Amino acid sequence: MQLAPRFVLAAAIAVLATTAACGGDSTSPKVTPNLAVHFDSLYVAAKALSATDTNYDFRAIALSDLELPAAFGATPSNITMTTASGAESWKGFVFEEVMTNSGTPSDSGRIFLAYRDADAHTLVVAVLLANGSFGGASLVSNDTVVVNASSSSGSITQTAVGASCPAPPTGLTNPVIATASQATCLLATYSAALTFGFPSTTGVDPALTHLSFTTTTFAGERFQDPFGALTSRVSSEWLQALLRRN
Repeated sequence: MQLAPRFVLAAAIAVLATTAACGGDSTSPKVTPNLAVHFDSLYVAAKALSATDTNYDFRAIALSDLELPAAFGATPSNITMTTASGAESWKGFVFEEVMTNSGTPSDSGRIFLAYRDADAHTLVVAVLLANGSFGGASLVSNDTVVVNASSSSGSITQTAVGASCPAPPTGLTNPVIATASQATCLLATYSAALTFGFPSTTGVDPALTHLSFTTTTFAGERFQDPFGALTSRVSSEWLQALLRRN
């Protein structure tokens, strides 16, 4: 079962969506009793909006990836994020997909996701390839403005792999959950320190032109795709394209 196309290559995102307001992003993320259900509801709303407004496409994709680690047992880590205006409290995840070719591991990528507020109106997504290089990094602000990073540095290291992931909560409607359930999922721990630069963009908080954090431990998962041809069954089409290009 192959996941329908979701992310596009960061380099291909040439046109930025516009938005009128930039308020409301300063609220720190809050712990939601069932975070996966919360992200699922946000994904459903963004997907519905994207049917008539394609500016919501990237938000729907990013929320889908954000839902994935929460659904399979990871707890978001607290991040002390340094912005151009000072330190803020964010939350985030890291997970890895190991891609297979006829059942043999052939490549992998690690996805970092961090959100600024409880409803993820502002979030950052980055992909690091197996060789440690950046496949891409993007900022989503005010739901619809997508800004590609002008600079990215840092690393993500897997520090432990543990027990099998628990079953996701019932009732989630995001199709990626059923798709990911076919993979071999193990709980994992990662250590990351990342720095991003983003160009100044109309409608985006100027504080977001710089985002960085020192070494932080992240809970997440390691998904190994099931037997089959090389394809991305779990993470974004963005990662799939990057790995095939690498």
